[in-house]
Amino acid sequence: MEEVLGFYYSSPRNPIGLDGDFYTSADLDPVFGRLLARQFDQWSRDFDSFTIVELGAGKGVLARDILEHRRFPYMILERSPAMRARQQELLKDYDVTWIDALPHGITGCIFSNEFFDVLPVHRIVRRGGALKEMYVTADFEETEGPLQEPVDVPVAEGQVAEINLEARHWIRRIAASLERGYHLAVDYGYLREQFYSQPRGTLMCYWQHQAVENPYIRIGEQDMTAHVNFSDLIDEGTAAGLETVSFTNQMDYLIALGILDEMASLATTCDAVSIQRVLRIKKMILPGSMGERFKVLVQRK
Repeated sequence: MEEVLGFYYSSPRNPIGLDGDFYTSADLDPVFGRLLARQFDQWSRDFDSFTIVELGAGKGVLARDILEHRRFPYMILERSPAMRARQQELLKDYDVTWIDALPHGITGCIFSNEFFDVLPVHRIVRRGGALKEMYVTADFEETEGPLQEPVDVPVAEGQVAEINLEARHWIRRIAASLERGYHLAVDYGYLREQFYSQPRGTLMCYWQHQAVENPYIRIGEQDMTAHVNFSDLIDEGTAAGLETVSFTNQMDYLIALGILDEMASLATTCDAVSIQRVLRIKKMILPGSMGERFKVLVQRK
């Protein structure tokens, strides 16, 4: 999964956006970035300085929309050279620093929008009462073998689940990097009980905005993703010194930040462009869609 996604995001074809394979809330409208900037602005009042660190910044659109609202000291940790080049072109007029690893002593906020869902996962299945790990052969066929690392997951016989050990490592890195401030993660996923109630797991691919269950077709040409187990992020964060402030869905989070007022302001203009923006913004908060499927975790130190 790591090799395939590394190739996928390094492709000359930009996979993110309305013309790609999937889009994020930031691709729908600048209001998403403006509302996050409003949140960062509120938090920053308790600090003498406040640095923003974004993990996996995609095309850089969200960073641009945040910095349009306020010019925070801003860092981007981006592992894909191709995506970093796109970000640097888009953000050339802004004071942004690109980093290869999380620095120590950050006062501010480390945040991400759809970062944890593309970290490589281990796939686990229970056979004959014992846990097995699912592997991939050189011919892209699945086989099962012993676990790479000891894990204990509540899955029934024949049930598949993904274990994101990388996510656990990242949350510890985030806690170590933060001296004072916040961690904010926006992503799709569940808490533990609902996460392990999915009989076939959550691994999914996306190609031209279509959900694809088979990861062994269009290898390197379609997105691969798995839902986030937010209970892991909460538990690992707590163990590493992060206090959980809130866990909610994107709809409730954006409403609390004032998205309905933004929509109402646009609707009063009654011109075609504003109405189209309102329709796109609605997608961010619709129940049964992005509004409920996406969750927002806030932790602080």
